[in-house]
This record gives sequence, structure tokens and C-alpha cells, in this order.
Amino acid sequence: MRSGGAQRGAGTNRAPPIDIEWSTRIPPSIGACGHRFVQHTGYRCDAMPEHDANVIAIPVRSLRFLVVDDDDDQRYLLVRTLNRLGMANVVEAASGRAALDVLGDDGASVDIVFADLNMPDIDGMELVRRIGERKLRVSMALVSALDLGLLESAARMTRAYGVDMLGTVEKPVTRDKVFALLAQYHAQGGPPELVSAIGFEPSADDVLHGFSAGQFEPHFQAVVDIATGNVVGAEALARWQHPTRGVLGPEVFLPPLARSGRLDDLSWIMLALSAMEAGRWRDAGLDLKASVNVSATSLADPAYSESVIEIVSAHGVSPSQMVLELTETEAILDVAAAFENVTRLRMSGFGLAIDDYGVGYSSMQELARMPFTELKIDRSFVVAAASDERARLMIVHTVAIARRLGLTTVAEGVESTRERDLVACLGCDRIQGYFVAKPMDGVDFMRWIQERAINVVASTPPGPAQRRFGT
Repeated sequence: MRSGGAQRGAGTNRAPPIDIEWSTRIPPSIGACGHRFVQHTGYRCDAMPEHDANVIAIPVRSLRFLVVDDDDDQRYLLVRTLNRLGMANVVEAASGRAALDVLGDDGASVDIVFADLNMPDIDGMELVRRIGERKLRVSMALVSALDLGLLESAARMTRAYGVDMLGTVEKPVTRDKVFALLAQYHAQGGPPELVSAIGFEPSADDVLHGFSAGQFEPHFQAVVDIATGNVVGAEALARWQHPTRGVLGPEVFLPPLARSGRLDDLSWIMLALSAMEAGRWRDAGLDLKASVNVSATSLADPAYSESVIEIVSAHGVSPSQMVLELTETEAILDVAAAFENVTRLRMSGFGLAIDDYGVGYSSMQELARMPFTELKIDRSFVVAAASDERARLMIVHTVAIARRLGLTTVAEGVESTRERDLVACLGCDRIQGYFVAKPMDGVDFMRWIQERAINVVASTPPGPAQRRFGT
């Protein structure tokens, strides 16, 4: 292990040398679609920011990096690339085992790990698994000369282990590729703040106590219409405001709730609190829809729809202001009761979205049978679409089917301009993700959307309305 720089050495089976020249072309993976989108809308998905050759143009120079590669030359060149971008805090490891020694039990000394997939002993995939098991708060960038399909598969594995996935880099590594990853890290504000639960595995009773103590609340992530740039709604994401551990995400409290069969308790709390917040939006003159996740198991109760209508009405909110999101990764157990519930809810004016589309049960069949109004495309397809033709085709065909069925499509987890431009080019109607805004509690969300409206008015010149995104 060495810190700050690298020395060249012999190696075998090396990938091609790193190309350190800048590129301003549209990525071949986007192809003609990208060119048409630039021509028709003026959006650019290819341009790299201009900056000095030795200093990166985004404020991430204090980040701490760990570069893991058994090839001395490749490791040296990646460290040098980071150094030339102004990154001084770079530590090297020649193996996955050495990397684990650097990370320790808490990973507090590292922000971003660049790891080669193909290494002897502990390879990149095992390193990811061990990082996930230790619940380390680091972001991963996977580097390899392997087929892009395998690289994307490894990226999905990384997310499945609960590790923050910054992105993948196909060798040869270039400065523009590294710059794009760092810009994305900056845009999303670093790794999720919901990892303050290292070593904390609450029981179901702990979580239920949090319910009774009023420690759970929704954080809202905005949904934006691509054609207009207007915020049209927000998804309510459950967060646990723990008195000693700070903000905790669903990866902490959902497992014990699922094991004890108490997921519905959380659904009711989020529904009530989201309806209350939707009432505040209405009172402030905001025309927004609040989207709330519901468990498929809830639909097995024939009285479910009546209870939902009562809760929303009790807060003075019209059902047309609410969208219920059914997670596609959960199987519907009682189809007859589910049909009755969703039909009653749609008749009352509720929107109905199928969430995480493409990664769950009987997608086509459920789309055709259920009265959905929205289809939310899972982030895994959004990420893969930049480099995987199959993922792009999945999105294109999904959008085509949705339009034939009269559904609005929402691309989830959009975190960069390039991803926004690509999903727009592929026909998606709306986007949600860190590119627009991070999830915020009710007070911060209201403040954000009001400030955003003021900024849009102040910066809009006379003439036709322009698309506006981001924070």
C-alpha cells in the first residue's frame, strides 16, 4: 500500500494504457438517438466542462480515495489521473485483502473506492460483498476491461448488497470518465446519509417503539415533468429520525418489520403523514401529487380501500392528489381482493403506480389487468441504458406499451444530466432522482419548491417557457 502516488512496476494481462485525452463526442452507446435529442431540444449529453488540466472544476478535492488493482501499471495510472484532477488524498492497495485492511471496521478513512473486478485472492466482487457486510459508508466505482454486460451485472450486485454504487468505468480509464463519476458524486451530495446505522440492527419492538414515539416521517423526493421542467409531485420515502443515530433509511427498519409481519403499520403511518403534507401543499397553492408506497399484502384485505379513503378524507385532501405505488417486487396473494381494492380506489380518484417496473412479478400481465395510471421504471435500467443496448430497448418498449395503455412513465433514480437527456430521448415523461433534488422532510421540501419557483421566475427571460431542472 502507498499513499498519494504510485510507482510503476511489472504486471501481467494488463488492460490497454489509460488514455488521458479529453473527449467531447457523444458516447457511441447513445448513438443516433443522442444526436437527434441534441438537435431537437438543445440539450447536450456529451459535453465535458472546461477546466484546467490539473484541477477539477467541482468541489470534491478533499475527498479520500482508495484505488484497488493488482496491476501496478494500471493502479499507478489511475492514481496519477486522480492526482492530475486535483485529488491529493489517494491511497493504494494491490489486493482486495489489503483494501479491507485500509477500510478497517468502519471505512471512516475513505470516501470513494475504485476497485478492479478481476483480481486474485479477494476480487472486486468479494470486496463489495465484504463492504456490504460491514455496512461501510463508502461509494464504489467498479473498474474493469470485462464486457460491459458483466460490468453492469456487477453494479447491480453492488446495489443489492446495500453498497452505494457511484458508477462503472470500462478500461481504458480516461480523465473524462473519472471526471463524470466525481461530478455525479458531487451532484448527489456524496453517498446516502442513511448509513448512520453501522452495527445497529433494531428489533421489531425497537421499530414499533419508534412508531409510537412519532420518530418516523416521510421525506419527499420531487418528480419533474420532462417536457415543461415543472415539479408535478413527490414520492414519500420513509425515514426514521432516531434520537441517537440520526436519520435511518428503510434498509434498517424494513427487515425487522417484514420478519414480524408489521409492514402495514408503516404503510398506514406514511399514508396519513403524506396526506397531511399534501393538504399543506394545497393550502399553499401548489398543484402537486403525493405518491405513497403500499404493500401488496395490504390489498388482500377487502376493507383496505375504504380505510385509505377515510384516512385521506380526514385530512381534507382530494384522492386526486394522491398516488398509491404498488411495488412490483411483491407478489399479489389475493387477486380478487386486490382487483376490488384498486378498482374502488381508482373510482374514488386515486392514482395508481406500478413501482420498480421490470424487476418483479408478472409485469406485462399486471399492466394489462390492473387500472394503473403511472409506470415507474426502475433505476437499474436507467443506469444500464447508457452502455447496454438491451436496457435501452427495454425502456423504449416499456414506454411504447405504457403509451398504448395511457400510462405516464417516470424514470427513477436519475442522477445526472446525461441520464436525464437519455431517458427523455427514449420517451419517458417524467424523472425522479438526485439530479432534481434529494429527499427532504416536509418543511425543507416546501421551502425548496417555493425557492425554486422564485428562482425560475427571476431567471426566465421574456419569451417561450424553457425547461428547468435541478436544485
